[in-house]
Amino acid sequence: MKILAYDIEIFPNLFTATFKNVDDETDINVFYIGLNKNDYSDIQLFLKNEMTLVGYNNISYDDPILRYIESYKGSSLNKDLFELSQKLVNDFYREDKNIMSLRYPKNKNQSWKTIDLMKILAFDKLGISLKQVAINLKWKKIQDLPLKFDSKITTEQLNLIMSYNLNDVLITEKLYREIEPIRNLRAQLSNIYSIDLSSASDSKMANLILEDIYSKELKINIREIKDNRTQRSKVSLNACIAKFVKFKTPELRELLDRIQATIVYDYNNYKYSEKINFAKCNFNLGVGGLHTDDAPGMFISDDEYLIQDMDVASYYPNLIINNNFFPQHLGIKFIGVLKKITQERLAAKKEGDKVKADGMKITINSIFGKLGSPTFWLLDAKQMLSTTLTGQLGLLMLVEDLYLNGINILSCNTDGIVCKIPIELKEKYYEIAKGWEQITNLELEYTPYKKYVRRDVNSYITVKEDGKTKEKGAFLKDVDLKKSYHMPIVAKALYAYFINGTPVRETLEECKDIMEFCISQKSGKNFGIELHKTNGIEHLQKTNRFYISKKGGSLIKRESFTNKIIGLYVGKSVNILNDYDENIPFDEYYVNLDFYEKEVLKIVDEIEPKQSSMFDFFTVDFGKKTKMESLAASEAKQKDMLDYTEINKLGRNQFAKQIETIVNTEEAIDKISPRYVYVSKYDSRDSCLLLYCLRKGTKQRVFIDKVIYNKLKISDGNVLYCQKFEKRKDDFYLLDYRIVEKFEKEEDVLL
Repeated sequence: MKILAYDIEIFPNLFTATFKNVDDETDINVFYIGLNKNDYSDIQLFLKNEMTLVGYNNISYDDPILRYIESYKGSSLNKDLFELSQKLVNDFYREDKNIMSLRYPKNKNQSWKTIDLMKILAFDKLGISLKQVAINLKWKKIQDLPLKFDSKITTEQLNLIMSYNLNDVLITEKLYREIEPIRNLRAQLSNIYSIDLSSASDSKMANLILEDIYSKELKINIREIKDNRTQRSKVSLNACIAKFVKFKTPELRELLDRIQATIVYDYNNYKYSEKINFAKCNFNLGVGGLHTDDAPGMFISDDEYLIQDMDVASYYPNLIINNNFFPQHLGIKFIGVLKKITQERLAAKKEGDKVKADGMKITINSIFGKLGSPTFWLLDAKQMLSTTLTGQLGLLMLVEDLYLNGINILSCNTDGIVCKIPIELKEKYYEIAKGWEQITNLELEYTPYKKYVRRDVNSYITVKEDGKTKEKGAFLKDVDLKKSYHMPIVAKALYAYFINGTPVRETLEECKDIMEFCISQKSGKNFGIELHKTNGIEHLQKTNRFYISKKGGSLIKRESFTNKIIGLYVGKSVNILNDYDENIPFDEYYVNLDFYEKEVLKIVDEIEPKQSSMFDFFTVDFGKKTKMESLAASEAKQKDMLDYTEINKLGRNQFAKQIETIVNTEEAIDKISPRYVYVSKYDSRDSCLLLYCLRKGTKQRVFIDKVIYNKLKISDGNVLYCQKFEKRKDDFYLLDYRIVEKFEKEEDVLL
């Protein structure tokens, strides 16, 4: 059966449709109605062929138009098609019976079938246009509709529209090829379950497979339960915590008490949030899951420490099964079905049936989210909260045991913990993990890292023992079709620098693919985009691809009603690259490599031990001393420094008094990180801090970001551990810190 990529364009006096065989470059069918030509009979005849049509948003728009043409009985087709087109793009007609019957006909008598790539990728939910997809695919021509949708097309403009139409078809074909593994999985699962999954997103596919298995297992018609939900106006979090959750430390017991006293409400989407500083980490709890605020850093396994990730296998599904977190309206039988699906997945995985195993995995992992979905028959907010809350507290139990036994926590996120394990405590680490598994009836999986580099909890790169790497966020080398396109060369330069030790400039200079330097920009409907050059202003389309260059213009966004302008990449020259010509040599683009180098180094400077060089400013005393005098004084202090272990033995009040004395006498403390500082004075008017570095015995004035300060307020006399600074122009700003009452040996601090 032929597979054809296709697209339709409609104007008041013109209908065009282009169909291209994805397996034959020469097999292209073009139809249009209007401008003294009428291919109405030809397209009707064409639609009698058995074929699969591949489109983008075609279930909602193009398919209904084809069905309308197939059964058309009127006398003014162009006018009627234009009216239909406007209804199809207007949400007001979403529930219109005629529109619904064209989109989702009960009796599909048509010979053709369709695949909607937008639906498969769930890009309809994310609002991702075909033009943005084209940029992400590095397509050569980025073109918005060249004329207004309600324009009366002239004969001279016909070729422009037909060219635009074909370009969209070719982009659709490219996307079709790009997601081949995703398409194949749907085709194979469709055969296994006798369900049409050809245009299903992961979520929709999970819905259909779950409904199929659930109805067959319980021998019921799924329609009997599809309208059922357990509605709850409020939920007490005390009733959502599994019995195994217990803590040993006062801080976490207090946290548990607060959570147990909390009631959440449906009008606020059952939201709750907690923050706690524990185990030298800032933990965030909430409906979205547990995660730490991770400072930038680089961690390497060596003879002294092992950097290792531990993840809970199928965490949320197993929590649901083990603790009977079933929707109230479905009863305990739901757990039996979930167990069966889990067992089927494990069996398929063991037998090497990757297709079924992957289908089961998508289905199982979707169940937790569906417990909180008002549109699905699993809805029960209490069980959704029970799963996520027990999951967060359960992971904190593991964090607590690890920390109390001397194992450093580097990061924690949803279902995993990354640790810095002293080699001598490796057996203890596994002993703690095994004990936790027995208490929770869960299983941990381990991934040792040679290297772990991060900017934050969602941007990192890891190197496994076999040399394979995993990238996320700013380090992701491959273009994510779901995200805007943003100079991929930056991620590639970061990878080359941190993994291969390649200088940043070298990576930039060796790259000769202009697409790697490009950025996408889409303006809202109330804005226009302009390129201001010395010879005038060029008005651009809504979706654009550009790069930073040595020659070019200024990119401006203009608000349509107020005429207010907003500069994009202010102070930088920009060139638009909506039309790419592969014959143009790279050097003729005049790429501003200095700009891209700075973009890479911004992230490098956050991560590398250069972070500690931010504390070099503490080598200069605050006041009238010269730099030479200050350094001499600092060297003298090194000879007679205080022992931090003796200070740690003091109680809270005595600790504070001792630190104040140290500052007043300009003494220093040995073997602690220079990140430990004393707040000599906080000026709220300027958000300025006068800090005394307790390791170096020097002073420096720095600023603090007000948003950061409001999260954790600082007072004169506080001792801080400074985790992150940022240089803004000529000043340093403190962005991340914690208030401490004890010191740690320098090498034990997570730098």
